[in-house]
Amino acid sequence: MGSGTLTLVPTWKEFFNAHAPRYDENPFTKHTVAEVDFFLSLFPIAPGSRILDVGCGTGRHSIELASRGYRVTGLDQSSGMLAVAQQRASALGVSVEWIEADAAAFTLDRMFDAAICLCEGGVGLVEQGADAEAHDGAIFTNIWRHLAIGAPFLLTALNGYAV
Repeated sequence: MGSGTLTLVPTWKEFFNAHAPRYDENPFTKHTVAEVDFFLSLFPIAPGSRILDVGCGTGRHSIELASRGYRVTGLDQSSGMLAVAQQRASALGVSVEWIEADAAAFTLDRMFDAAICLCEGGVGLVEQGADAEAHDGAIFTNIWRHLAIGAPFLLTALNGYAV
């Protein structure tokens, strides 16, 4: 048996706050333009439309969409990730509304013409001991509550079978 010390597992918020300065070094972050092109090829959304980016992280999709003329709101629970996103957007002269909130428990006072939740965006990032179905269901419910009728939603998720 161990020495009786408890090893604390960091929350996802703590993990992403610490990882934020290096997040964009991950190989999967290098295809943002192609990912946004794919989204817009599936759903031809008019520039000027409102897009909600749930779990926006460092804002790579939000910034790319805003640079193409969309009104984007990026939502993330990590203040560290949002700080990087704000710095990147400012450096590029792009305007995005950044909101620090939990994807499973947010409420905004407006509707959106489309939503994205890419690179998990909170889906599947369940805290230790939490109910995964309730957690992810709350995220989907919140997104649905903020979408105009018929508005598209694009989600990417990890494939457990790929392992």
